[in-house]
Amino acid sequence: MTMWVVIPLLGAALSFGAVNDSSVFRVALAIVFLGVMAFFHELGHFLAGKRFGVFVHEFGLGFGPSLVSFKLGETRYSLKLFPLGGFVRFAGEAGGGLSREDSAVPVERRFYSQPALRKSVIVAAGPVMNLLLAAFLFFLVFSVTGLDRTTPFIGEVIPGKPAAQGGMLPGDRIVAVEGQPVQKWEDMVAVVRRRPGLPTRFVVERNGRQLELVITPESVNGVGLIGVQSRLERSRMHPVEGIVSAFKETVYVVTFWVKGLVETIAGKVRPEITGPVGISQILGEAASAGIAPFLYLLGAISANLGLINLLPIPALDGSRLLFAAIEGVRGKPVDPEKENFIHFIGFAILMALFVIITYRDIMRLIM
Repeated sequence: MTMWVVIPLLGAALSFGAVNDSSVFRVALAIVFLGVMAFFHELGHFLAGKRFGVFVHEFGLGFGPSLVSFKLGETRYSLKLFPLGGFVRFAGEAGGGLSREDSAVPVERRFYSQPALRKSVIVAAGPVMNLLLAAFLFFLVFSVTGLDRTTPFIGEVIPGKPAAQGGMLPGDRIVAVEGQPVQKWEDMVAVVRRRPGLPTRFVVERNGRQLELVITPESVNGVGLIGVQSRLERSRMHPVEGIVSAFKETVYVVTFWVKGLVETIAGKVRPEITGPVGISQILGEAASAGIAPFLYLLGAISANLGLINLLPIPALDGSRLLFAAIEGVRGKPVDPEKENFIHFIGFAILMALFVIITYRDIMRLIM
């Protein structure tokens, strides 16, 4: 089972600057975290395979010559020179002609000797692990680092805008708008948006006193705005609430991704594709915004990796699931040589795509 790090981020707005030392750092940062995601992906395959007694020759992170390699029990663990992706090498994974090391493994412990359902579980375990990693990262955002949330207090009043002209000041707490109580910042925004050009009564609390201000929202594309920003406060969810919200957020990301894929196939949106070099820029920008946005973006990328690997593209997990499903329907596996040839073609296409994407990302950086 192999995970290739070629990541479409549909609809992402990417901005690129000149190459500098920080760019090198960002690329290194991206490679490290993409390596972590690849590790968890392959760990899913590995644990599922071990659970069913499948013999694992090697669990590796990266490709090329080994930097570190050791054997523990029957499995060799290795860290490769090029840290993009990873692999779990099961005995009998190729299915056809057995290698010398495969022939020494009992038939019942070879991957292709497993029933179709077991093979499906082993293959799906990688993407599922990426989704679980995404949920864990979202949990860290919600319950550990916390999120900056809006409050009914004014954080900034933009000079020259209606709020400033009407006498609103930073620190004011909005109590009511047009007679409607304001519990959340969104309560005020909802009323103001509906009243472009209409004098609007605000009740604010300032230094323990309540004042009434009349402000006329300006119209921007038919929407009322008064030129203020909320004062943000960092809040953390209870761990139980954080876990529930993390899984809900993972479902939301999955739904958003699937919707974007459907719209791309239908030609409604233009796909934006990037690889490790481009992702390094995005991660760097998120890291500069704070730990919470950085962790959230990592969670979204992890979910995307899992979903992309479920696509029925040769050489990805989705195609292996498709072949396992065909085996389940037919009652016998597809000819291993034919299946391996299809995966080989898919691998070649993915590598060509990887090179093209990386070249485009580098050109964007230096132009």
